[in-house]
Amino acid sequence: MPQTNNKKQTIDFYNANAEQYVAETSSLDVSDHRNRFLNFIPDGGHILDLGCGSGRDSRFFIDRGYSVTAVDASEAIAKLASEFIGKTVDVLAFQELDYFEAFDGIWACASLLHCPKSEMDSIIRRMTKALKPHGIVYMSFKYGADERVDELGRFFNDYTEADLSELLAAHSDLQIVDLFTETKPLRGSHQTWLNLYAKKQADNDV
Repeated sequence: MPQTNNKKQTIDFYNANAEQYVAETSSLDVSDHRNRFLNFIPDGGHILDLGCGSGRDSRFFIDRGYSVTAVDASEAIAKLASEFIGKTVDVLAFQELDYFEAFDGIWACASLLHCPKSEMDSIIRRMTKALKPHGIVYMSFKYGADERVDELGRFFNDYTEADLSELLAAHSDLQIVDLFTETKPLRGSHQTWLNLYAKKQADNDV
């Protein structure tokens, strides 16, 4: 199926270009989002870095005393990230996520944007299951309305505020805390990103 080929092609790209990708992204500044995310995480809490890439953010969280489980679908990138953060990064696709109330937070920075929209409901259910009650999830996407393959051969799903709100509305146990766009420089141009913070409701929440 075309989507299966797109997913494989995207992972193949990252496996083939792992060192270059890590070099380009390891110093990108997402400190505002990391610090805000950590406001929801108890001291020493357990974070899942979902699609960890270079390990940049895992390293940040580890250095501040948090427990981190880092995963990435690219074997080559997982190997480089493991070396960088000093612990094993598991090779795991979003579709294989299978934890139960294990994490205080899930950090999915510019990673879920490679999932076909047809699979997002299932993946969000897996993420919600993996979160502890009152756990927080952060995710970011490139702003837009389409699914596309970029000039490098990578598959992207783009979202608008309305599209992402509609997606989350089907998951009543996740409550949107904030949803907003920002435009920032990346690789010589400016790109607009959509950021989402959502919190898992406990069974006794009203």
